[in-house]
Amino acid sequence: MIIATAGHVDHGKTALIKALTGQHTDRTAEEMRRGMSIELGYAWLECADGKTIDLVDVPGHEKFMRTLLAGMGCVDAVMLVVAADDGVMPQTLDHLQVLKLLGGRPVVVAVSKCANVTDERARQVQQEVIDLLAELSIEQPPSFLIDSLSGDGVAALIDQLNAWANSFPATDDQGPARMSIDRHFSQPGAGNIVTGTLLSGRIQIGDTLRLSDNGTPLRIRSIQVHGQTVTTAQAGQRCALNLVGELVGSDLSRGSQLLDAAIFAPTACFDSRLELIAGLPNRGTLQLHMGNAVFNARCVPLKGEPLPADRPYGQWILDRPVCCRYGERFIIRDPASRKLLGSGWVIDPFTQSKGRQRPDRLAALLAMDSPDADQVMQSLLRVLPDGVDLGCFMLARHLSKEPAWAQHPDTLRVGNWICRRSDYDQGLQYLLAALAEHHDRHPDQAGMNRPQLARHLGLPTNSRLLSTIIRHALNGQILQQSGPSLHLPGHQPEPDAQTLSWFEQLLPAFHACAPRPPIIGELMTQLRLDKAGLMPRLDRLCSLGLLICIGRNRYLLPESIDHLLSLANELATQNNQGQFSTASFRDHSGIGRNHSVALLEYFDKVGLSRQSGQYRRLA
Repeated sequence: MIIATAGHVDHGKTALIKALTGQHTDRTAEEMRRGMSIELGYAWLECADGKTIDLVDVPGHEKFMRTLLAGMGCVDAVMLVVAADDGVMPQTLDHLQVLKLLGGRPVVVAVSKCANVTDERARQVQQEVIDLLAELSIEQPPSFLIDSLSGDGVAALIDQLNAWANSFPATDDQGPARMSIDRHFSQPGAGNIVTGTLLSGRIQIGDTLRLSDNGTPLRIRSIQVHGQTVTTAQAGQRCALNLVGELVGSDLSRGSQLLDAAIFAPTACFDSRLELIAGLPNRGTLQLHMGNAVFNARCVPLKGEPLPADRPYGQWILDRPVCCRYGERFIIRDPASRKLLGSGWVIDPFTQSKGRQRPDRLAALLAMDSPDADQVMQSLLRVLPDGVDLGCFMLARHLSKEPAWAQHPDTLRVGNWICRRSDYDQGLQYLLAALAEHHDRHPDQAGMNRPQLARHLGLPTNSRLLSTIIRHALNGQILQQSGPSLHLPGHQPEPDAQTLSWFEQLLPAFHACAPRPPIIGELMTQLRLDKAGLMPRLDRLCSLGLLICIGRNRYLLPESIDHLLSLANELATQNNQGQFSTASFRDHSGIGRNHSVALLEYFDKVGLSRQSGQYRRLA
């Protein structure tokens, strides 16, 4: 269990921790000289049953609010310290506001310096603090009258902390490892040392973790917990790690994280639910305090149906990526006025700024706003007919086990993608009906390509649902494909005799240069046609499925397209990652760079391939 102090400057937080633990948390020369905490201090209290409680001493001065927020970002409970002689002071109220924004953390009240006042004054201050906490919906917190110098009341406070430690639920250490760093230094003969809180999972000597800032892999050489060398550490503990890897001091800052490689997924844009004290400014940069870290960010409010009007949501665009998960709590601060504006919870860490206000996108956001993974999965499948990426869903919540709904009989699963079986069945019926109607209306055309079908069914061109329907329908032979055109079995376009005769004249020219497209100028010379006479005829053949236009002035026979697609498949199969570059396709096909670029862009357009950077994968 980890407990942070809170309270006005010079109200005895550091002295109280020393009385509890015997450890002095002020360690820098400047802190010693000024007699006040500037940096975060750390100590631990050994309980009677062998458990330990970590204590974080945070500065109380208003100039160090950022440091205070960092210290309170990764704790389980808070010890509010108020001096009996001063009573409630401005920073006391600020820290109470932080407590409200963090929410859900148990609080214990310690009225310090009681030897300096009468018993009546001490009890008056105690009641005043309890009344203030009641306004934050914290009813009857444990409270103690303390004098750190004489030790009066310290034993009773220790008993309370021991009771907390015994009743506090055990932290789940079965998930992926994740540690928030609060200090970094170099030690002669050892190298890089970091200290921080293990937020989830379990680590042991020899494990390799990724640094959140840049993905650098770092191996754990040794682990210390409370000054003792150990072989393992688990979630909820503060520990120090000796790291091995290509790391320099500039790579690290307070709030950096060490992560299991499975959850290293930086994002610079996420959706959240907000709880605001005051409205957010329309312009300007705000600060987000998340865990021990602070980010500059701007917020775009998310509004409209079906979001409730009384529950604000917003999308945050950060100045640098962060590794976060669903439910991560953060505090919003205006750096210009130094005021706290509110707090929020991460709902979707992997959102996109494009289309963020669409009704379907807002419906998905509302569906994700629940801690119950099974309920969220069921709701998402209902509002997202294109299905859910299960891998992304589990990563967003750092789940180590799939939700039960992923195996439900009402779902259809292909790899890590799942959808409702009813959506699949309905989509298949709509697709077959759309093709039948198209064949009736346009008997002279080969069929419909993927973008046309996507528009007809109201799905995006890169729809996973549409891909699955087409793939299964082709495998089940209830659908056929000729080049990019999809059609029902047995359908043949019905060109007129004149068009067929003219196509027969073209075939030798196409066969002679296959699989390259013929040069339009040479076709014009051979057929004694100008461009205005040639192009409409080529387009007519394309509508019949006898030719395929892959780009400006580039036409191919369907069998040439099929041949080139098989070459692309060979390349993808040879690469263990299933991808290939334009250059490798050019060399493998022998059709030249310009033709290769046009053909691969055509494959992307009709949904046969997907581009990612300089590489492509077949869909």
